[in-house]
Amino acid sequence: MSMKKRERIERLIAALPTLSSYRLRVIEKVVGVFGAPIEYQRLETSSLITSRVLQDFGDILRLHHAFSKEPFSKDKFEYALERVLLDTKVEAQLAPRGARGYDIDISGERFSLKTEAARTIKEGTIHISKFMELGGGQWGSDPNDLVGLREQFLANLQGIQRILILRALKKGDPTYKYELIEIPKELLARAATGRLEMKSESSQNPKPGYCYVEEGEQVLYSLYFDGGGERKLQIKGLRKELCVVHGVWEFPRLTDMP
Repeated sequence: MSMKKRERIERLIAALPTLSSYRLRVIEKVVGVFGAPIEYQRLETSSLITSRVLQDFGDILRLHHAFSKEPFSKDKFEYALERVLLDTKVEAQLAPRGARGYDIDISGERFSLKTEAARTIKEGTIHISKFMELGGGQWGSDPNDLVGLREQFLANLQGIQRILILRALKKGDPTYKYELIEIPKELLARAATGRLEMKSESSQNPKPGYCYVEEGEQVLYSLYFDGGGERKLQIKGLRKELCVVHGVWEFPRLTDMP
């Protein structure tokens, strides 16, 4: 044990008698988190999720669920990823507030970060409920309006190099399970030649529509132009097998503090 580590332990021990009973229970729970069994996996060829990042990011996920049953949110994902990368001497910086397109710059590459945690999440297909907003441009009931909406999506892609999504596959009954997946940008860029279809029978205004990206008779995924109140673009039914799984974290749910 190094002298520096020994000194840190001694400082912690010296502080314990001054803590209230509640604070001691909090510390006991945190210690219990790190003593619980885990199952972590990483893509061995991943330059993004190293062994150290895999462990550190997993610790943050476990600490979050020591005090919350809710899935890890997008803002927590952004902050945690930046934190663990910086701690491993990787250049990382969150995008300025209000920046469009990307969420974090990692070693000179701009990443878009997404999360998926729906109750009905499916292991083999990815659904991004809000990839981007569709606030501008012509959008009514003319099927040709979908061309402009697709152009907004393709223009958004130009501002990013890579897309990551953190998926909450299990919600703590009895384990939590997360996976970090990279969606190939070139796969999303194939929407440029996708088949457009406006749902003219819908009562929504503007009319919703789809862009189907297909290979032969098989749909790889679809863009859904949601004409609801938020006017957003969703990605539906994207096959996970077409993507890269960088890391997987699974760990048990701890009981509540007494």
